[in-house]
Amino acid sequence: MRKIAEIRNDISALIERVKTLNAAENAEELKKSLDTLDALQLELRAANEAEAAEQLIAERKLDSAQKKAGRSFSLVKFIREISEPRGQLTGLEAEVAEMGAEEYRRLGLTQNGFVIPSAILRANAGQNYTTAVDGGNLKEEMAARYVDVLKENLPIAKLGATILTDLVGTVPVVSSAQIAAGWLAEGAQGTVTKAAYAKATMTPHRNFVRVAFSKDLLRQTSFDVEADLMNRISEAHANLIEAAAINGSGSSNQPTGIITALKAVTGTPNIVAGGTNGAPISWANIVALETKVAAGNAVRGSCGYLTNAKVIGDMKATERTSTNGRYLLDGDMKRLNGYPIEMTNLVPSNLTKGDASQVCSALIFGNWKDLYVGQWGGIDIVVDPYSRADYADVVITLNAWNDVLVAEPKSFAAIVDVTTTA
Repeated sequence: MRKIAEIRNDISALIERVKTLNAAENAEELKKSLDTLDALQLELRAANEAEAAEQLIAERKLDSAQKKAGRSFSLVKFIREISEPRGQLTGLEAEVAEMGAEEYRRLGLTQNGFVIPSAILRANAGQNYTTAVDGGNLKEEMAARYVDVLKENLPIAKLGATILTDLVGTVPVVSSAQIAAGWLAEGAQGTVTKAAYAKATMTPHRNFVRVAFSKDLLRQTSFDVEADLMNRISEAHANLIEAAAINGSGSSNQPTGIITALKAVTGTPNIVAGGTNGAPISWANIVALETKVAAGNAVRGSCGYLTNAKVIGDMKATERTSTNGRYLLDGDMKRLNGYPIEMTNLVPSNLTKGDASQVCSALIFGNWKDLYVGQWGGIDIVVDPYSRADYADVVITLNAWNDVLVAEPKSFAAIVDVTTTA
């Protein structure tokens, strides 16, 4: 069976070819191309099903390997052994690396270093051992899985963004614009319109995170060091995803983030303007954000706000009106007008509006379930013990495949010209 990436590339190339064909002049060629496209779609579906079966086999193999070793996979040992002069993995970590290499071969992804497979990134059966000989004595000491730590470091996940893992191939996401409904007389036939899934499709984008750790740290074997290492790597990875989700440009291999998606809609109906040269945050504009989303019937799912520390600070010091003595953000500092609010300084504070050059901040409100974050396969880790050898540091480069999709732009509204005091 061919690799999923190969089938996907063939489908993309054929679609581009079909776009250039004139239906009247190339009717026969067009029909042949569409027949080929149908066949490729069936091949891709079969490949996806086969990959799902392979993932299940891999999870069972991993569970068996951990039971045999009497412990869970150690990220610290994994990195330490790669960084040593021999660069050779041993024991459980060597088995896990082979599983990762096999996963990348199946998916058609390019391996640059040693791969940690997706099965090890999720909560695994190793945490469910019930007997001591199977590793039960280690149950309370096992570190959280990478995906769990990654979600914990993502404010958008706390707001309710849809996180998809173990993806294979391109992933179509259905939006309400693709669903038709209506009333018909008894026996009447409804019009069937083919959904244009290509308009809402997640595709893997390769990204990297680089971080340095001291060799002394990697010599440690404690649970706390293991957890700290995982948290620091996942935090850097989360920041990369978060920045893309908020304001990814959609170009230079970046996904398209919320702010970019809202600006791309004709007339920017869900951008609330503060002023010609920006304006301080106000209660009226906060309510306007909610009104924009409500007008699109999108106040459902998991609604909430996201902004940066500068806007949070101003909201704590700005009254709703000059007479009621209540501040924009008071009482429960984790809620704004009844909705959850999260803070990350990855929300830009260097936007421009008129004469307010690179000093404006953003405030986003929306139904975060309509923001999708995807993860393909495991994680490729390249360990470099040489470039910072004079500091006794080991440089680790993490390669992953992710995408971000704003499935429903109408589910979000933003102010992108908030001027702040700080």
